[in-house]
Amino acid sequence: LQPHFNFPLDSWQLEAGYEILQERNVIVSAPTGAGKTVVGEMALWSAFERNLNAIYTTPLKALSNQKFVELRKIFGADNVGLATGDMSINRAARITVMTTEVYRNMAWRASGSKKADAEDAGDEEDDDETAYSDLVSNDVVVLDEFHYMGMPGRGGVWEECIITSPPHTKIVGLSATLPNADRLAQWMSSVTGRQTNLVEAAKKRPVPLRYLYASSEGLNSMFRDPDAGPGSPNGLLGLRGDGKPEKQKSGRSSKQKKKGFSAEEPEVIKEGKFPKGLQVNPTLLQAIEKKRQKIDRRIHRKALKQREEYGDEWGGQPREARLSAREEQKERDRMMRQEMRRSVPSLPFLLRRLNQKNLLPSIFFIFSRAGCDDAARYVCNDMRQKLKIRNNQGGGEDELADEPRKGKRKSRRRGRGGGRRQDNSDQDWYSDESTNLARDESGRSFRRGSGNVSDQTMASIFDAESRMIDRDDESSDGSNPYEEYAGLGLLDLSAVTEVAARVAAFNEENPELAFDDEEAECFMFGVGSHHAGMLAAHKAFVESLFKAQLMKAVFATETLAAGINMPARTTVVCSMAKRGDNSAMNLLETSNLLQMAGRAGRRGMDTEGTCVVVATPFEGPTEAQSILTSEVNPIKSQFTPSYSLATNLVARGEGKLDVARSLVEKSFAMWEQSEANAALSGDDNEQDTDDVLQAIAEERFMDTLKEALLSLLAKGKFDKPARQKSRVYAIVDVISNRKMLKKESKGYLALSRMLELELNTLQYLEREVRAMDLPSDNAEEDDLLGDLFAEDINHLEEEMETQKKRVKKSERDVNTHVFANMAGYANTVLLGSGPEAEALQALLAEARPDKSNDPVSAEELTTFAKSATVVSRKKRKLMSKGAGSLDKSSTQSLLDSIFDVGSFEENTWNDMLALINVLEAYGCITPQDEAVFDTQDQTYAMTQAGKNIGMLGMDNALWGLVAMGGAWDVANESAELDDFRSAMESFESDEGDNIGTASAEDVSSGASDEISKPQQEAEELISLLRDLTPHEIAGYVSCLVSEGSRGSSSVVESFMNLTPAQQPVIQRCLLSLERLMDVQKRLSVDETSSKCQLDLSTCDVVTAWASGCSWSEALEISGSAPGDLARTLHRALDALRQFGNLPYAPVRATAHLPQTESFGIHPEIRRLCRSAAAAMDRYPVKDPLPFDEDEGEVIEPDEVPGEGADDIKEEVAVDE
Repeated sequence: LQPHFNFPLDSWQLEAGYEILQERNVIVSAPTGAGKTVVGEMALWSAFERNLNAIYTTPLKALSNQKFVELRKIFGADNVGLATGDMSINRAARITVMTTEVYRNMAWRASGSKKADAEDAGDEEDDDETAYSDLVSNDVVVLDEFHYMGMPGRGGVWEECIITSPPHTKIVGLSATLPNADRLAQWMSSVTGRQTNLVEAAKKRPVPLRYLYASSEGLNSMFRDPDAGPGSPNGLLGLRGDGKPEKQKSGRSSKQKKKGFSAEEPEVIKEGKFPKGLQVNPTLLQAIEKKRQKIDRRIHRKALKQREEYGDEWGGQPREARLSAREEQKERDRMMRQEMRRSVPSLPFLLRRLNQKNLLPSIFFIFSRAGCDDAARYVCNDMRQKLKIRNNQGGGEDELADEPRKGKRKSRRRGRGGGRRQDNSDQDWYSDESTNLARDESGRSFRRGSGNVSDQTMASIFDAESRMIDRDDESSDGSNPYEEYAGLGLLDLSAVTEVAARVAAFNEENPELAFDDEEAECFMFGVGSHHAGMLAAHKAFVESLFKAQLMKAVFATETLAAGINMPARTTVVCSMAKRGDNSAMNLLETSNLLQMAGRAGRRGMDTEGTCVVVATPFEGPTEAQSILTSEVNPIKSQFTPSYSLATNLVARGEGKLDVARSLVEKSFAMWEQSEANAALSGDDNEQDTDDVLQAIAEERFMDTLKEALLSLLAKGKFDKPARQKSRVYAIVDVISNRKMLKKESKGYLALSRMLELELNTLQYLEREVRAMDLPSDNAEEDDLLGDLFAEDINHLEEEMETQKKRVKKSERDVNTHVFANMAGYANTVLLGSGPEAEALQALLAEARPDKSNDPVSAEELTTFAKSATVVSRKKRKLMSKGAGSLDKSSTQSLLDSIFDVGSFEENTWNDMLALINVLEAYGCITPQDEAVFDTQDQTYAMTQAGKNIGMLGMDNALWGLVAMGGAWDVANESAELDDFRSAMESFESDEGDNIGTASAEDVSSGASDEISKPQQEAEELISLLRDLTPHEIAGYVSCLVSEGSRGSSSVVESFMNLTPAQQPVIQRCLLSLERLMDVQKRLSVDETSSKCQLDLSTCDVVTAWASGCSWSEALEISGSAPGDLARTLHRALDALRQFGNLPYAPVRATAHLPQTESFGIHPEIRRLCRSAAAAMDRYPVKDPLPFDEDEGEVIEPDEVPGEGADDIKEEVAVDE
């Protein structure tokens, strides 16, 4: 494979190539920028040379487009194809680039066998045949960015790809550095049957990194050793085996002693956890210490001032004039925040420093879209302001040099040695002499003798060429107008001229998307922004400028760190914290920061890269050091079943659930769980094991109690009185939700303690009254004391009455609490007969060490509830300790039953069974053996609705089909919901308060009374949908997939913006939504799988776009950023394509007759979706690829059914 590359391969790359040639699976774990994509190309060459096919997958469409362009240059345009959710090009090519979800869908369709269902319609059958033929001759699949497997929400796709890939297909995973990569390799070997080897790149990066810390005082090395840090020349100095251990030196240097450095170092350093070279740079700690000393002086001066103002003739100080310790600490914290704000450097100042040190081009990571745009404008306004000053004053560039922020204070510091300190802080590692750099005519610096850099390497991924248009480059006075931008910006004159030409050409070709003057001026200053709120065409333009070295600074969100190849010499991390899912600010994870840092210093372009971490008002150098030196979190399984997956598994198993069970057992989570058995067998800490066993037994009692109550509810045990059923459902809800269980448990304990306190208070009052009423031997004394205490006794008696009321209230609160009810119903079950009682009695015996048969108390249940909430943590702690042997055979048996994959209580298999039950209730699968009651043993037949769901890739495919009228509750599981609605209707007036009554009368006037309510609702919804126009159904479908626009209007306002035909559809849809949520809750579907989306905020703009409005009109209607609007329209378009690509099924003449199965999407609604998709598929929603389309045939997405489904999610998965 070496001859295919014009540079020598590293040893680890050669090792990976050898493993590929030996027909083994390979996982490559390498730092960002180390060249792991070379291994992917080697895998493609190994298949290409043997006339076999290969697939290259990426997690993002942008990456797929980029890799498509790169591979065409290597293998030829005719040999490379593309398949994403948006379009398909040259699908018959030998090498196909696609998103990971597309490959997963192909693997699902082809992994069963080459069978075609005679009842399937043309599109599905053709698609299955295509998928099968594509993978039969496919030799290898490359899974780029393999570490996405640990990404919440999408990581399960990578697991499914590995599990379902055909046996003859090799798998090559390209991943960033992972701590548990060896475990992943073992798992892959076990599930694929093919040996999988891990190849790890050298810890030392081919392009080493340097870490700097930026503050208002300048740039300083992050660590004590400038060559230390992740990916640096010295690595982590032996920490966790990374880098060479440093030589230990005893004592402090005389230079440090003379400086009197006494800054307090972080606690972790005191404990010796880090090598000395990885400690925070003393210069930075000195700056922090000086801030503290400054604050101390200010506090002291403030105290002296107060003493002068409030002191008396004895020199004393009134108490109110002194600061308390708490007030003093509060004042210190306030002053420290002020000092930290002052230490934050301005962006223009930081950019000039980077330019002076030859550290451009750079990527500035800002975790906010608005922040990226604001930063770019702020920097450009600073340059623009200087341009105005020079034009007004006629001054030269010297007048615009950097000025100290506080000139007098700065000069005074110089007199005290500030100059020397500045020289130490700004170490010039980047001079051409020290780094052996060579400069080209454009001012770019490269490594001498590299031989690997060419103009093509630096060319844009979009094959953008300079397109010069007719323009007047001279102003009226004969000068070049671009000289001013070149003088004050970051580009030279030729680069500014080229940028101006490209902007003019783009605006001429895309008048509706033209850049405004402010954006164009930013580009000519060499500055831009890049984030998901921009149009794809604008992002592509920024990427092309940056790759062509025509942009020196780009302000981007974290998305840019996800593998998009943009050559940067420096990355600047402007914040060490970002907002999480819970809206709280959390410190960055080590993996995220290292991935952003790894964008700096691309191989073959730079001799070294630089990561600059910027000071913030809330975090300092110690936080940055802690993040950089912490361990990367291991990948955790994200496998989650869905309705689409469940139907596909039933189909592949020919109606049986064996295939589904096999898949669940092959997941990474289940494999790790089974591996834990071996670890537990060697644990020598019997007490820890016993604690875990006790906690698990108590947790299982709670879960079994929930199952017993649900079983008895289904049998009608708690139907009377009516309130009893609601109380039991409340208990089930509490047990099912661990957070609620913990909250209610603590609430009951608090009420019990309150009752105890109230009783103690009452007893005290009673004792006091009795003491005052005690007679004495002296009658006269009794009369005297009686007169004295009469008023007190009356007062105490009043207090007693009040206290008795409090006691009654506390008793009522305790007795009516859900845990009190839980104890009552638990004892009811325990005292009963039947399988529920037997199971619960057995588990109670396991949970009680004394094996007593006493009734269960509410206090005991709070203990069980606590175990249920902490048992997972205890099990992880036990497994992390390693292994040993267990002496007691009973203990070993119980451990085996708990940790065995097949009997794990809260595993994915239970979630899968819940989905199967809902699909059966909604007529998507029908049981074939009436004598079998256990879902796991049943054989199912797939209905047309089930086939539809298997082809939909939405988060909740069943909800998508229900909202289109294609499925309903045929089993009438939601009968109680209808009873509740009927009860509510009896309280409403007769003047049309019922939702949708008017529209329903026309539809269901001929309906039979035997038709169930769910079927009536579905038929009415179908009728209303058929009356919509294509653009109206486009707006309606967008409600099912939209995630809401930022700053969206209220629900009422959004509803009023709907068309008159859309409003009754939404009203009827809400009824179906409520019914599905009720059924999912009753059948215990996991919250992740049961989420149903119905957002009206984007319906109006999607309707307008489908009806033909212009892009500017759509922007005005939505009020959102162009990128957000484009993504909203893309999601709606992809959903319409999915519905339109479902197989055609003729309408059966069974209207208004009771049905036992759902029919799937109505053909008329399917036709409307196709028409709507065609109307929406226009520029700029249908973005032209950034390469010549005439080199490959562009196939409309309609020919690739189902492939765009899961790509809906990848657009926003990593965006801010």
